[in-house]
Amino acid sequence: MAAVRALAALLVLVAAGAALADDVPPLDETARVVSRVRQQKPAHGTGVDSLQRSAPLSFTYEPLDWYSDWLRPIKPEAGKKQKTIIYVINLGDKPVPAGTLLSIWANKTERAKCGETGDVDYKLPELLPLQTKTIKASWKVPTTLGEARVRFFLDSACTVFNESADYVQWSYRTTVVEAGTKYAHLELAEFKPETWWEFDIEPKYPVINGTLKANLAVTNLGTEASEAGVKMAVYYDDSYYDVNITECTHMGQKTVDLPKIGPGKTKVIPVDGLKVSSSSYGEVNVVLDASCMLAPVPVDAYWESPYYLAVEKAGALLGGVQPKGQIYFTVKTSPKKPKVNDTMTVKVKIINMGGADGSVGRVEIFTSSVDDSYGGYYGGERCDPTGFVHSFNTTDLVIKAGKSKMVKITDVPAPGKAGWFGLTVVPDANCLNEAEKDATWQPMPFSAFEVVP
Repeated sequence: MAAVRALAALLVLVAAGAALADDVPPLDETARVVSRVRQQKPAHGTGVDSLQRSAPLSFTYEPLDWYSDWLRPIKPEAGKKQKTIIYVINLGDKPVPAGTLLSIWANKTERAKCGETGDVDYKLPELLPLQTKTIKASWKVPTTLGEARVRFFLDSACTVFNESADYVQWSYRTTVVEAGTKYAHLELAEFKPETWWEFDIEPKYPVINGTLKANLAVTNLGTEASEAGVKMAVYYDDSYYDVNITECTHMGQKTVDLPKIGPGKTKVIPVDGLKVSSSSYGEVNVVLDASCMLAPVPVDAYWESPYYLAVEKAGALLGGVQPKGQIYFTVKTSPKKPKVNDTMTVKVKIINMGGADGSVGRVEIFTSSVDDSYGGYYGGERCDPTGFVHSFNTTDLVIKAGKSKMVKITDVPAPGKAGWFGLTVVPDANCLNEAEKDATWQPMPFSAFEVVP
């Protein structure tokens, strides 16, 4: 097992020194910016192995990461507006000063160079390490019908990194239609920054061979409402891979008649009684408009469909709680900026995501570089971590299933030098709760903090 466990899903990393291809987005050619770092659904057959990594991340070259919601509408109307929400994350070990530019062009075929300004430009506020900022962006669509290439360039002035043009530039080929064109197009909605797993299922860690409920958020990227009765086909095992998704005759292992969904609107559709995988990794794959009521071909929503990790038996599973709109967890130090070699108090909000009450037990604290902390850093094994800077026994503290509590750990030693560091908290470090031993991987509560001289 790896000494460092820090990422909760498949990493779409660009190797240092390599440039992103100036093409449609990787993986699925969908109308959204795809993160270099955040979890993406594993390719078929890779399963659990792709949910772990054995080497630390490095952001010494490009500290910024980003991803976006869908472009709406997916086929924009000539002369009107197209929009999206862009999430920008600082994964470096220094604050990114206010004023970093995000530039957008409605139709730019060639790659942009450092210093070029867009049709619209947005100035970002200061970004602290591990902080996410949300940008609601819109731009005017060209009046010429047909293909257009929307282009986004984060850090377009290259003030954060002198080669940002190679790492955080993205384009997408869209189709401009006549103003007034009406159509509906359904997709599964994108997940938010505070969603560590790319799904909403109940329970979060279902029991192998049991059942689960998937809450599927269906969104309309078109310009008119979808009619009621559009079919959503849901698959809970590998039978999905045996189906020709381009045909309009496959209704899945469960078929859902969707309600009317207005343009730009999203509705969450609960689907109960789905069978859980017989192994520790499973998927719920979705095909929208399966009978082709809206278009000649169904929408294969594979990359936005849920995946999950299953456990042998129900029990307490302890993790963290994220502030709204952030990738880090509620882990704070007091004082906010401890001094070098001083002590600090760590406050962490711990939640029980399992199916039974559980003891918090021994809590261990780890410090690391900021990039190592992404997903939670600790040495050794989940139930026998090593390299902690402080250990604290909570004795009789119990958290009920589905509930959370704030836990305070005092006398934690601060690092011996000034700067920004990652901070990870591992509750129930020796796995008194039996279900913890079966969990393939859990993100541990982490955040970043600054140490001053």
